[in-house]
Amino acid sequence: MEDINKLWENYFKKKNNETRERIIIHYVALVKTHAYKIYQSLPNTVEVDDLISYGTFGLIDAIDRFDPSKNVVFEAYASLRIRGAIYDGLRKMDWAPQALRRKAKKMESAYHTLLREYGREPTEEEITEFLNIDSETYHKNLNDASALTIYSLENSLESKNEDTFVLKDFLADEKEPLPDVILEKNELKDLLLEKIKTLNDKEKLVITLLYFEELTTKEVARVLELSEGRISQIHKKAILKLKGALHYYAK
Repeated sequence: MEDINKLWENYFKKKNNETRERIIIHYVALVKTHAYKIYQSLPNTVEVDDLISYGTFGLIDAIDRFDPSKNVVFEAYASLRIRGAIYDGLRKMDWAPQALRRKAKKMESAYHTLLREYGREPTEEEITEFLNIDSETYHKNLNDASALTIYSLENSLESKNEDTFVLKDFLADEKEPLPDVILEKNELKDLLLEKIKTLNDKEKLVITLLYFEELTTKEVARVLELSEGRISQIHKKAILKLKGALHYYAK
């Protein structure tokens, strides 16, 4: 394998397509890693090759935009771009059936309504009573809608000023944003972090392992000695709480 440091050195001296292509080839494995992790949460109607294609565009974008003077590790920077490109591709693909979207929306709407009404986290019993469903149906709905949660922390977050941000906006900025934008992003970031602290131990651990340690659902299930279905349930409930907080903030 070629020395990646020499490739970067040559590329920054003279940016040519040949060196760029060799850098892309070097990092293809990184694209595949993220594509397969995301693929595990999707229905079988989605092709992993499509995710790899989307991710490759993100990798190319990362190479073109990378600035070593900012002291950022390329793999970390590229990972954000790759994942973002894959999620953008999925949004354009509109892979989720409308029935699934309606089911997820109904669950989220019930949670938000009860959150405002009670001024606290609604219990499972309160949600099932509000929706007039039994506990078994409630958990089935959580499982059925769990694939949509890939958007929950990656998708746009509406602010009070009707601007939208994504989670990666909190991690790195392309240009120096305006002070009021910085302030609102910081408010949202602080709110999200504070809300994560209020999750119960299992929810907090699942969110940490999935989003910060970037384990797959299967790996998290193995670590916590629970079924993948149970991890999906815990994941979805945690996401409902986090989205509830952001939704309440946007009001």
